[in-house]
Amino acid sequence: MENKTEVIKHSAAIQIQNSISLLQRRAWNILLANAYEELPTAEEHHISVSELTGALGYTSRNDAHLREALIGLMTTVLEWNLIGKDRAQVWGATTLLAQIEIEDRACTYSYSPVLRRRLYNPKIYARISLSLQNKFDSKHALALWELCLDYLDESRNYGETPYIPLEKYRRLMGMSEDMYPLFKDLNKYVIKASIKEINDVTDFHVTVEYSRSSRRVAAVKFRVRRVLQLSQAPTVQPVLFPSDDLPDIVQELMEVGLSEQDAGEIWQQQFAYVNADKRPRDIDFDYYIREKIHLLKKQEPRKVKSKTGFLLQAIKQNWANHEYAYLQKENLRRHNIAQLKSLQDQKSTLEEGLEEQISTLCKQIVTDNPEIVENLLQVILKESPVTRALYDEVRTPIQHYQSSPIFSSLVDKKLMTEYPQRFEILLKTHRDKVAIIEHEIAAIHIDV
Repeated sequence: MENKTEVIKHSAAIQIQNSISLLQRRAWNILLANAYEELPTAEEHHISVSELTGALGYTSRNDAHLREALIGLMTTVLEWNLIGKDRAQVWGATTLLAQIEIEDRACTYSYSPVLRRRLYNPKIYARISLSLQNKFDSKHALALWELCLDYLDESRNYGETPYIPLEKYRRLMGMSEDMYPLFKDLNKYVIKASIKEINDVTDFHVTVEYSRSSRRVAAVKFRVRRVLQLSQAPTVQPVLFPSDDLPDIVQELMEVGLSEQDAGEIWQQQFAYVNADKRPRDIDFDYYIREKIHLLKKQEPRKVKSKTGFLLQAIKQNWANHEYAYLQKENLRRHNIAQLKSLQDQKSTLEEGLEEQISTLCKQIVTDNPEIVENLLQVILKESPVTRALYDEVRTPIQHYQSSPIFSSLVDKKLMTEYPQRFEILLKTHRDKVAIIEHEIAAIHIDV
């Protein structure tokens, strides 16, 4: 553990069902940091109890409580990748620890083989500060902090999670459905309380956004940014971002006249920049800023003495711009119409392609087994006397199949009926593709 200040933690192991306690989560991080370099080569790992308790900041003399917490890691199932950031990973589950033993103040522990393979040298990961994790008093806050770090782009000091359905958020927090069943209580005591703790004890600022379905909150998204300290010297203009890696909103604010300093300050403070009594609720910050930029652009130039002054006041005072909401709604409607047409065209193309694929497969079956055509044509002629009048006895069954659209169509239908297993993969692949498109079509709402 010497000189270990952080743990490299696989994204899928961050997105776990958080049924463990705060002490257990912190201990698991420390054990992982201690074992990390040895994961490929060693089946067992060692740490002294004094090192473990020192890294934990565990000052209690109650060793039994610590032992119980460690035993709990052996009985806790780790369900991987709940949100699915690691798209290459299949779902899986194992226990957090395979075994643990303490003898003469020395701790020996191990992970299951599958967990060792997944934890070492992960493709996507977060670096968790071992000292900073000890500042948390809530397991929900620590779990949320790790999740936000998992989506942090360190080059930009900014990141955001996808929208997380509430049922998955509850699992990430280790909560059952009967804990805070009302969203207002969940929001107050778990979501906002965790955000406040993160913002108080770390150098990160986290905000939450809500996605609604039928007026009810159905999912939550978290944005995280590192709080950069601005220089106190009035003559020094601090560089908030590398010039070639500005956040989109900073660039858009600069394009309409704001300095990089002002634009960066707005982006860093987000809604804290807006006067407290004017702050909107349940709105995306990027949307809010673009609404104010649109308000500036539609002003008559001769009536605006200072573009920057106008924009800064519009942002601070939340000046209304009802036209922007209408335009965004109309743009969304047009986008949805275009997307709907594109999906319908894709579905039509799939249907047409299926006919061609079936025809190609039938021809391949006939080529491999010519006698099938003769047998099927005999059945067809018996079932349909009308077709017998079209049948030329001089020609072979294969010649009829190859030259007559009527007979080739009838034979193809019979092939699908008599030998369904030959078409099973083709039809299933087609159904799966169509189902995906139909699901996307059903999700589109033209009347937004």
